[in-house]
Amino acid sequence: MQIARSLTVSAPVDHVWSILATDYAKVGEWARAVQSSEPNTAVVPLAGAPVGGRVCTASIGDVTETIRTFDPEAHVLAYDAKAAAMPFFVRNLSGRWKLHGAGGATEVDLSFVADLMPPFGVLMGWAIRRQFSSAIDETLEDLKLFAETGKIHPDKAAALAA
Repeated sequence: MQIARSLTVSAPVDHVWSILATDYAKVGEWARAVQSSEPNTAVVPLAGAPVGGRVCTASIGDVTETIRTFDPEAHVLAYDAKAAAMPFFVRNLSGRWKLHGAGGATEVDLSFVADLMPPFGVLMGWAIRRQFSSAIDETLEDLKLFAETGKIHPDKAAALAA
């Protein structure tokens, strides 16, 4: 199962890259789907990467991510993820961010892949797709708000204050 989304952010590509890549382990500070995040110190960082990955507490439980591609010149970051609470038929989670600068704006492309074991993928794929799609759309909305204004969504602010 693959989900791909694109979004234009009214902020320079280097600023958006800083949020997504340089501050990769800080996603918990601005994304509603992530309650907390910290560097994954068990993974050696790739050349140029600030961390090897991150460990997040998310709406689907604990998620451990490992950066697989880190290319600041091409503005590409790809990672593999393992989520402890995923159903047994969901395997090999991965995501890929690609940024394209366009003047003062940035086109953000996000693709997410989850391998679903047959026949469960056919039977439950629609529910998993809906859950992941919702989280991806929300994260892109949060990124846009944070990159353009420096502010976080009111729901995220309330969760952090609790």
